[in-house]
Amino acid sequence: MHCRGGQTCITASQLLAKMAFETGFKDTIAIPIIGAERRGAPIQAFTKVSRNKAIKTYDSVVNPDYLLLFDTSLLNIPTITATVKEDTSLIVNSPDTVDTTNLPKGIKIFIVDATGICIKRAFMHSSGPILNIPMLGAFGKVSGYYDLEVMEKVIKKEFGEGKVEKNMSVANDAYESVKEI
Repeated sequence: MHCRGGQTCITASQLLAKMAFETGFKDTIAIPIIGAERRGAPIQAFTKVSRNKAIKTYDSVVNPDYLLLFDTSLLNIPTITATVKEDTSLIVNSPDTVDTTNLPKGIKIFIVDATGICIKRAFMHSSGPILNIPMLGAFGKVSGYYDLEVMEKVIKKEFGEGKVEKNMSVANDAYESVKEI
């Protein structure tokens, strides 16, 4: 996952690991790489999941099967686009299109207007939209790793009953609206 500080991809990585584990993956691990911690700085968060064996490496993911991009301006950073390989599925927070100039051929690109969903549903914090839940809703649909029921169960466990309805409204919107371009 790639985002900017404050866009909640570290929390998304942790939640993704919990959702995958909840659906029967044998091992999962969330690995944040923060660097200079400040709002707006590029942030990376990796999640490793394994269906049948223990994960024994705790380093970053070099050739991801899926990449979630919370901010399209990050496509201008060569170290980010260099991690995208043929057959990667790229899920981008974008209302309509993505500039594919710096991306390899043979990748699948999905878009979801996570920012628009958050604004519409008033799913915000002091510095902007809370993008983790809609991006995870889109990822669940694209990957098939988990469904909305699993998301609801993990959200309830992590954030409490009072946060379920609002979180699930944005998750459902993203799940239903993500599309391949």
